[in-house]
Amino acid sequence: MRLHVLPNALAVNRAVFVPVRSYPDSVSRNRARRLARDCWRLGKELLSPGHDVVVVLYPGTDEFRSRRSQLERLLRQAGLYA
Repeated sequence: MRLHVLPNALAVNRAVFVPVRSYPDSVSRNRARRLARDCWRLGKELLSPGHDVVVVLYPGTDEFRSRRSQLERLLRQAGLYA
């Protein structure tokens, strides 16, 4: 997973989830996107507002726990936790 962050002039954060093409099929891509979106939804209240976030998803273990810990680690490294 990779994270790109840009500031925006809004009072909210916006996020987009982009799986790379190396996923074996559309079912796997959609599952990875769905898991990442759910991880974002559960943790977005803890983030400081005013950012556009692009999350690039790579194939790997598509389990909720691992994706959530990956996303939290990347958001902490980017300094988005309030």
